[in-house]
Parts: sequence; structure tokens; C-alpha cells
Amino acid sequence: MSDKTKYRIYMTKKHQNWTFGEREGLNPYLDGADDEILQYAVYDKDFVIILKNGLTYDVCDSEDEARAYIAHIYRNYIISLNDSELCYIARDDLSRRYKTSGDAQADGVFDYVYVPRGTYFIAKFGKIFGVGKTEEEMYERMYMHYRARYTYMS
Repeated sequence: MSDKTKYRIYMTKKHQNWTFGEREGLNPYLDGADDEILQYAVYDKDFVIILKNGLTYDVCDSEDEARAYIAHIYRNYIISLNDSELCYIARDDLSRRYKTSGDAQADGVFDYVYVPRGTYFIAKFGKIFGVGKTEEEMYERMYMHYRARYTYMS
């Protein structure tokens, strides 16, 4: 049996209004018929709210737990900076990189992506599907590809 105290928290889905008090106290904060009051249990009053596309999705006890939770959701994605002179990367084998397209073709790789040095790329299940100039751009592509954006607020 855990010696930690568990707190019950109520929170609106749309705007993250919350209370440790009575559920009915949040009724004035409901925003339309599709808003609702959600219930969670936390061990720390300094909890972190996980959002999915801007709406309340879950609650975690710490920022580290929230980061791990979100990382688990996006675990199949890799966002990486190409800091190498090897700019031709096999689309489905990120370890196979070449200086020129001729080098790639000589090695039997014909499905490759040109990723200039200092450029980011994003892969899902180890297969590149996008290249961009900034890490933020790659995260936006990941959110669009996943069709959901998970963030957190504390």
C-alpha cells in the first residue's frame, strides 16, 4: 500500500479550468455542449496537464512524467539533424549514407533522400518522409502525420 496521498482533481476539457473541490463548481466554466468535466487522480498538487490538440487529455504528476508520456506516443518518429558530409541517405536505412548519389547507386541504393548538411529530416519506423530547415518544422510535420499534437502545461 502506498503512503502517498492521492488527490482527486476535476478539469474542463476545453479550457483546463480545474478544482480539487466539487465537480459541480466547474459547471459555469463549461463551453458548449461538447465540453465536459473530466476526473483525474494525482499524487502531487504541482501536476502537469497533457493536451491533445489543445484539449485536456490526461494529467501527470511531474514534467518528467509528462515528457516521457509524450515521447512514448511519438516513439516511432525520429527527428534528426544531418551534421555529416554524407548527404545522400537511404530512405529506409538511416545508417546507409553517401557523399554522392553515384556512391549510393554504386552500393545498390536507389531510393535515397538528399539531406544537406545542417538540414533536419524526419522518419517514421526508420523511413524518411520529410526534410526541412528547422527542428520546429519537423515537429509540425510529425503532428500533421500523426494527426494529433500532444503538448503539456504545468
